[in-house]
Amino acid sequence: MIKYLLSLSVILLGFVSCQSEVQCNESPEISADQANLETQISEIESYLESEGIEYRTHPSGIRYSVIESGTGNSPNFCSGVAIDYEGRVLGNDEVFISGIGTQISLRSNQVVAGFKIALSLMNRSAEYRLFIPGELLINKGISEVVPRNIPDGDNVEFRVRLNSY
Repeated sequence: MIKYLLSLSVILLGFVSCQSEVQCNESPEISADQANLETQISEIESYLESEGIEYRTHPSGIRYSVIESGTGNSPNFCSGVAIDYEGRVLGNDEVFISGIGTQISLRSNQVVAGFKIALSLMNRSAEYRLFIPGELLINKGISEVVPRNIPDGDNVEFRVRLNSY
């Protein structure tokens, strides 16, 4: 009987491990107003082009500029990361949030989808400018989102250094 229970425990543990591994590599669900998202992406691209900022495009709508390439693999959506960052409303010089050595769990449902996706593009010691549409910064049903103080519905720019994960 004990052998049976031990075998069953090992099988269940293996099953649970496989389940969370699959989820760790799946992009977070985005529930955005598509028309609003497209408008915001256009606004971000217009800003980037008017400022002469070279950028890359992610299918989610995030635009980013690599300041410094890092090394190694990128974190997955279950990783804990340590970052230095500051955030501004797009086109505004005023920093609305910043942190040094900030620990964030990408698995948390409090971390907004746009930030999770953006961090998953980076690798260790990389520094990026991230341009995230406001639609990707909303976590419905969560009273306290991470990063905190994100202006509701505004497109934002984050400058982020991924220290470790």
